[in-house]
Amino acid sequence: MTRASSSGWFGVQLFVFAFALASCEADKSSRSRAGAGGGAGVAGLDAALGGQQSVSAGNGGSISAAAPGSAGHSGSAEVAGSGGTTGHAGAAGDGGESCDAASVGDLELSLRNSAEWDPLGYPPYAFDGCTLVYLASGSELGALHLRDLASGDDQVLETAATKPRRPAVSGPVITWEADGALGSEVRVRYGGQVETVSGAFVRAAEPRATDDAVVFTAFLGPDPNADSDVYLFDVKSGQLSAVADGAGQQRFADVSATYVAFTDFSEDPKGHFDEAGSISDVALIERATGMRSNRTLPGKQAFPLLGADGVFAYLEWAAVHPEPKLGQFWLKSGSVDRPVSEDFNVKTTGQVSTNPAYVRPSLHGLNLDFVDQGADGVALYRATLGTRGAPGALASFKAVDSLLLFGPVAGDRFTLLANQRSAHSFALLAVPR
Repeated sequence: MTRASSSGWFGVQLFVFAFALASCEADKSSRSRAGAGGGAGVAGLDAALGGQQSVSAGNGGSISAAAPGSAGHSGSAEVAGSGGTTGHAGAAGDGGESCDAASVGDLELSLRNSAEWDPLGYPPYAFDGCTLVYLASGSELGALHLRDLASGDDQVLETAATKPRRPAVSGPVITWEADGALGSEVRVRYGGQVETVSGAFVRAAEPRATDDAVVFTAFLGPDPNADSDVYLFDVKSGQLSAVADGAGQQRFADVSATYVAFTDFSEDPKGHFDEAGSISDVALIERATGMRSNRTLPGKQAFPLLGADGVFAYLEWAAVHPEPKLGQFWLKSGSVDRPVSEDFNVKTTGQVSTNPAYVRPSLHGLNLDFVDQGADGVALYRATLGTRGAPGALASFKAVDSLLLFGPVAGDRFTLLANQRSAHSFALLAVPR
């Protein structure tokens, strides 16, 4: 459920189907993923599919599920793969949780074409645990909604009038961007109250959340290329502070309980973000001490993502101009306490490609998810980050009928994606872990 905005936001017709993967190789952290010869199972497919939907899992495995009324199936699911077996999704509440991928339900959106995806790749939905925030369609096109996936309770957080967008959720904290009198503003919901963050800046954008704080980009002027700093808003105390300032733009921050990560464009001669040719580094701020560490490399590194246990990920482009833009990049991972020279290439075979749409990766805990447009079609890829941020073996999941996949949002139990199945048909996939 999403809305349309003057900055290229769209309305999307999202309905959700969920599938589960079983008989996967377990890693050391007991997280399951598909491996060579592994099988997979399917459960909770939405009845509105109206035909057979197939998804491949790992090497040689595939998921095939027929909608009710298909001959010989009556809504059942089967799996075929090299040495694969049939598995089923666990019931809601497994592992002490009261919701799962199937709890997402049907949420319809409409998107006229992939070119209307957010210009910086922010999904129009976010979730954490059983809390889902999304932008609605229908009679409330563009309104920001909050849904409890366990109970199904649904409420409006903000109407479409202010064009809410780019939501983020972490524990009790929800944040999003919206239009205000002077431009974009950042809203924060905590303890049932919504506050608009204000300070010594002209406009605010690009918020991210952790359980006790929100970080965002604070622009010092109305122009998109104006100087900008990264601010942190402490939700309990209400304290607002600039955590990354200085010459040029500091943007695209993420936050965890212990660190703030951001992109610093001060080394670029222009001093601001330019997808066709800017130079930048990723930097880290330790929240407890304010100590800053710069991870200096040639070219452009941007859009950092913070996970658990000090691991993080970011995107990298070589110092070649013009750049292949956000649609093609190297995906790197590492650890905050190790030098940049020890960072890893997550996709060892080369660059990640998401053309024509901008689709950023997602990191939640140790779960790193990204979309890649390979030679044989678009797929969701997953890796579990280990010691020093080392990526585990990649598992791929391909929706056979999909034209494009957008906006992975990783969670503990499942990943959300927007799946384009035809020119005007989009569905939010809830993919169990």
